[in-house]
Amino acid sequence: MAIINKSARAGEFVPPGAEPGLTRRFAWRDADQDKAVHDVAARRFNFPSPDYPTYKTYTNRPERQIGVRLDDGSLAFPDIVVVDRDTAVRLIGEVETHRSMREQDDPALVEKWSTLAGLADLYLFVPLDYVDRTRRLIKKHRIKVAGLRTWRYIAGQDLIDITDIPL
Repeated sequence: MAIINKSARAGEFVPPGAEPGLTRRFAWRDADQDKAVHDVAARRFNFPSPDYPTYKTYTNRPERQIGVRLDDGSLAFPDIVVVDRDTAVRLIGEVETHRSMREQDDPALVEKWSTLAGLADLYLFVPLDYVDRTRRLIKKHRIKVAGLRTWRYIAGQDLIDITDIPL
């Protein structure tokens, strides 16, 4: 049974399922992932750079900035998207948190990562606790990722530490 906010149904331009309060983000809940995405993008996808002057980095958190078109015409919004001057997608970064890894079951993660891996070179950033699970899913389902990384914040310093993990 779907949750419905009947008080928002007064107007005819509110489609079912889009009632206010049911689809909005909660800043307090998403703050850790928003900060992690921003910090990972600054550390690992810092474009344009002297080596890649035509690349540009966009983040889709907290607000969506750039979508990537899927084969069926719909849009995907990876956490980090790097495009070239001709708007061709070159790199994608997906940052998972303890909450996102805990709340999504294995089939949902596999579907998301497989879809993103088919769009461009995919770099996965996961908390250290979830490296084994992530590696197992990548190998079992043959998901082609360009790189697997762990991330964590250094206690008391508000600095992000990113480590490359061999596949």
